[in-house]
Amino acid sequence: MLNYPYGQNSIAPGIIVTPDNGNANLKVPTDTFSIYVNEEYVGDKILIAQGDLGKNSVKEYLMNQGFTDFSYTIDGKNIYIDTYEENAKNMINYLKVYLRIR
Repeated sequence: MLNYPYGQNSIAPGIIVTPDNGNANLKVPTDTFSIYVNEEYVGDKILIAQGDLGKNSVKEYLMNQGFTDFSYTIDGKNIYIDTYEENAKNMINYLKVYLRIR
């Protein structure tokens, strides 16, 4: 018969479990942002790593690709990008590739 020194259903000594009251700034596996360009849904940006730029990673990517004339608004878990109609199609194509590889 097995002998459990702290009881069969107890937590091992030395492990402290505290409730998360929403104060932790750690990334969780489900962190995503829905991306919209001129109100058209493009896809979801999944935050992969703790060092990811998070909310600004899409903006930084677009700027690195040469896009400069756009507005970038974050509302909750949505990112809204507004740009001229001439830029929108090209920007959407770049973002679709970016969202697939990231």
